[in-house]
Amino acid sequence: MLVLTRRTGESIVINNNIKLTVVNVGPGRVKIGIEAPPSVRIDREEVHTRILQEQAEDVLDAVAATLAHADQATIVTGPDTGLLAGAPATPAEEAAAPRLSSFRRKPR
Repeated sequence: MLVLTRRTGESIVINNNIKLTVVNVGPGRVKIGIEAPPSVRIDREEVHTRILQEQAEDVLDAVAATLAHADQATIVTGPDTGLLAGAPATPAEEAAAPRLSSFRRKPR
């Protein structure tokens, strides 16, 4: 981490197109002005963290919804399983297979 000392009104330039200016220094606070192109997204760290968490939850929800709408169970076939490809699984075989729903997150 680079640590710089700046006074009120002094600036820092990043990548030739982002300018940070110390606007005000008060007790326990520093106000910073940021000039950046519109394509650069600027968030406070706690907002950025929350956005990342929500995006991850959206991905998990989408995967869970896809799995919930699957019409057929996945059956592994082969010489060691005793199942022929295309043969329907018996209820006992389906019950023995682990369900992905047991690993799914609980809704809020």
